Amino acid sequence: MKELNRIRRSSLGGSTSSLTRRSSISQKDIQQLQETLQKQQKVSAQVVLALLLFVPPATFFIFYSISMHTGLFVPTITALFFRFPFVFQCIPPVWDTVAWKFSIVHCAIQLIFYWVLPHDQALVMSSAGDQMREINSFFSCILTCLLYVLGASAGIYRGDLIYIHFNSIILIFAIFAVTIWAALIVSYHFGTGNSVTTISEFWFGIENHPKVLDIDLKSFIRTRFTFVIWPLFIISALYFHKITYGKISTSLICASSVQLLYIFQFHWNEDLYLNSLDSKRCDCGFYRLWADFVLGPIIYTSPITVLAATNRSVGLISNGLFCLAAVVSILFTAKCDRQKYEFRKSKGDLKMGGVDAFFISAKYRTDSGEPNANLLLGESKIKVKKLSE
Repeated sequence: MKELNRIRRSSLGGSTSSLTRRSSISQKDIQQLQETLQKQQKVSAQVVLALLLFVPPATFFIFYSISMHTGLFVPTITALFFRFPFVFQCIPPVWDTVAWKFSIVHCAIQLIFYWVLPHDQALVMSSAGDQMREINSFFSCILTCLLYVLGASAGIYRGDLIYIHFNSIILIFAIFAVTIWAALIVSYHFGTGNSVTTISEFWFGIENHPKVLDIDLKSFIRTRFTFVIWPLFIISALYFHKITYGKISTSLICASSVQLLYIFQFHWNEDLYLNSLDSKRCDCGFYRLWADFVLGPIIYTSPITVLAATNRSVGLISNGLFCLAAVVSILFTAKCDRQKYEFRKSKGDLKMGGVDAFFISAKYRTDSGEPNANLLLGESKIKVKKLSE
């Protein structure tokens, strides 16, 4: 009983003054963790320059391998180094008018939906102070997908348009990324005066949430480009596969269903994304824009690209097991993230399964040097037994 009381005291559960309770981590441990994180954040200028020179061409190398050779290494190398025009084959055609029309219309539609569609209110918690944000990416994504299917069904354009022109669309998105970052650098220099002066600042960025027309640029790109072009590509790939092979393979149906479920739960839980470390701590630099506009869509869509192009499929039982495991993992992860969000939102005053939550209060210092504390939710498997007198 004494051991049980000791552990329950350190759990800090169900208390309205949880931030002032004693943490399970010593101050020395916290200091060591902070020092380690600071060392990890310091990347030499030489490494950053190497990344800047390597990542863009490597991205298009990977993209070429996936889209043209289904990711096979030997055919990719053979085509690039032993067939004319050699490595220049990695560069998609830039004067694809269909790709340009789609990209411009897509950007315009997302801006209209952002302003016009109804908004929900999301609480974004931070050490600098909580704030309310307006969100509507779920409705925007659903409506965009429905409009695409409607246009294809009406014969306005081919249903596999995105799949066929995806190479050029990605190149246009790369141009968008470079253009937006160049515009931000100019605005910093002539606006705030907080200029980008080092290669590290160019790569990582200097501002967490840059705004254009009162739009959070980083969040808008992630939710309206990365996680909208992805489901549109899946729908287009299904059209392409049906036109090419006459029917859709079981593996492609399962993979598409699982990815669409993941995408829609991301949009449905947009408030969880806004409260993630990635959203709150990651600055909007070149690497972030390149990842969201170019690298992310390439990697995320690669399984669908291969399945749609090759008509490969495994057995029905294997597909069912893989699909079930993926769905369970997605729902379980979303449930855990929601539980952590509600826990921090309630400042630790939350019961789970009828018992006080087990957590620790990790103290730290903000960028301005102010002391603060963060609640880390844990799991307690202790069962209280009623002792007879």
